[in-house]
Amino acid sequence: MDSFLALIFLASIFSSWYFWRKKPNKRFLSGSIAVLILSFLLIGALPQKTEKTTTNQAKTSKSVKKERAKASSKRESEESAKAKSESEKEASLAKAKSESEARASSEASARKESEKQESERLASESLAKAASESSAKEASEQAASQAQAQSESQTIAQAPAQNNDNTGTAPTNPNPPVNNGDLNTADANAQGAIVGNSRSKIYHVPGQRGYRMNSENAVYFNSEAEAQAAGYRKSLR
Repeated sequence: MDSFLALIFLASIFSSWYFWRKKPNKRFLSGSIAVLILSFLLIGALPQKTEKTTTNQAKTSKSVKKERAKASSKRESEESAKAKSESEKEASLAKAKSESEARASSEASARKESEKQESERLASESLAKAASESSAKEASEQAASQAQAQSESQTIAQAPAQNNDNTGTAPTNPNPPVNNGDLNTADANAQGAIVGNSRSKIYHVPGQRGYRMNSENAVYFNSEAEAQAAGYRKSLR
């Protein structure tokens, strides 16, 4: 645009000179002068317009830059807030995970402690039960022993006195020995080393308290195996 106006300005100067000096013509001269003045005014006004346009462009550019800076700042702020939110979320998740692990560990410890206490309780109950059973068994054995001793004593007390010619009946021995009143299996009259009571089904060996007896229920055996085969058991005392 500037170049075109400058070209018109130069052309109007030349035409004004031409129609004034070379070929005078007032009509064309007036037109040339008018074009000259108009082009001059346009050329003078053009820089202002350009400057104004430049100013407007600068303002627009500044406004655009400001808007861009504002948008960039807003975007950075949003990104920062988002990053902060994500960081807080990760921290919250990490904290929740840590609390969950700690709670799981605490529950596992409590469960192990409970299982340990339960195991100790069961072991204690088992020991107490075993001790009780052992004590009951010992008491039962002691009661059985006392009952056996009492039965033997009653048998001895109730047995009538025997004459020297009386003999006991032994189902397992066809030749029973002579009962001399003071029975002793070690005597010459005894026919075996084991003496049993046919009523209590208990046999005695030499050295036991009930080995010596005076009873018509005395039965003799040559060995413990023979007595056990006949259904007798050994005396506990």
